[in-house]
Amino acid sequence: MDNSELLKLKKQLTLINETVSNEVYNLGDSFFEQIVIKLNDALGADYTYIGGLNDANNEMTTISLVNKEGVLDNFSYPLKDTPCENVIGQTPCSYAKEVTSLFPKDQLLADMGIEAYTGIPLFNSKSIPTGILVCMFKEAVYDIHSFEALLLIFASRAGAELEHKKLYKSLDEQQKELESKVLERTKELNNKNKELELANEELGLMVNKLSEAQNQLVQSEKMASLGILTAGVAHEINNPLNFILGGYTGLKNYFEASNNNPNENINLFLFSIHTGVERASKIIDGLNQFSRNTDSFDESCDIHKIIEDCLIILDIDIKNRIEVKKDYTHSKTNIPGNLGKLHQVFLNILNNSIQAIECKGEILIQTKHINSNIEIRITDSGYGVSEKNLSKILNPFFTTKQPGEGTGLGLSITFSIIKDHRGSLEFESEENKFTTVIIKLPINSREHE
Repeated sequence: MDNSELLKLKKQLTLINETVSNEVYNLGDSFFEQIVIKLNDALGADYTYIGGLNDANNEMTTISLVNKEGVLDNFSYPLKDTPCENVIGQTPCSYAKEVTSLFPKDQLLADMGIEAYTGIPLFNSKSIPTGILVCMFKEAVYDIHSFEALLLIFASRAGAELEHKKLYKSLDEQQKELESKVLERTKELNNKNKELELANEELGLMVNKLSEAQNQLVQSEKMASLGILTAGVAHEINNPLNFILGGYTGLKNYFEASNNNPNENINLFLFSIHTGVERASKIIDGLNQFSRNTDSFDESCDIHKIIEDCLIILDIDIKNRIEVKKDYTHSKTNIPGNLGKLHQVFLNILNNSIQAIECKGEILIQTKHINSNIEIRITDSGYGVSEKNLSKILNPFFTTKQPGEGTGLGLSITFSIIKDHRGSLEFESEENKFTTVIIKLPINSREHE
């Protein structure tokens, strides 16, 4: 290996170490610019870029593009009859030479004088194609597949950053929309105050309705922020988790290939690693489900799976303090609905049950089929609700918590979601003994009203 090849290898190893090991991530466009500059230098490429896919999946726009001289202006181009068309949403694709001859309709390749090409598809946390990572060379590259393997190391990180960029843009748009709505509502309130000075009762009703709308807007902003946070955290955890799983698989394959049976201690260590990966994967799956944000009510929703996801997320508040008992029906519990909203329902109800138990206690979760409905009963051994407050429990802003500990919107929003699913919500409680929440949801699908 001559000095130039050794220097290139050192650059590649340095780049891998910086990207994989760095604990301080620079989010935003600066990440894309830095990574393509370093990749272009490390691989000795003539052009390197990261591109984002449009909604129609037929055009790509570069986010950051460089050559050996520096950063270039971004541009858009159609994917048809280009090598990128074979990469987007599919698998890595490389051409060691004569790529311009293979794609004669791609004028960009001809104008740039490209001879070799390697491209890696980028996906978001839900495995939806979002973009591409590409290196291009003016001369043939006969070890192009080793470059392809190097680019694969950065594909997951680049996909995550691309998703972060879109999510933060979405959040910024939502915040602006919320601010506009609050200003609009405030203007309406001022106008109504002038018009209804002599009608105090009607004015009070209008103020209450406006306050409720404003608090629900704040709640929507919190849920949007939480969705972005959980999606980002889940995706970032996946990166080191994949390294752990890769190491486990490599060790397991090594022992199997060498016919060298590991001793009991090594088997125990391998089992522990695999168990930990499975546990972390379940937590990530729960976070991804909770961060779903769609308007569809036609998703297949497994009630048992939703409850288990919520218990995993709330495990830190349950462990060593509360015994969770389950009496599940053996029949399937799939209903049509909205996965993200139903996760919010059960997370809120279970969290209320946990908070109602001050020291140690018990939560019993029961499911059964009743006619064309699934009935879910969640009973806790907490401090209960008095008879006079039981009738107010679903009122917006009603809460038994101390000031500053809750808005009183949780069960009101939960009830609204259950009504959207054509279901019902009931309560049974005895003060200082128990509270039972009874949810009934229809099994059969029909058009959402």
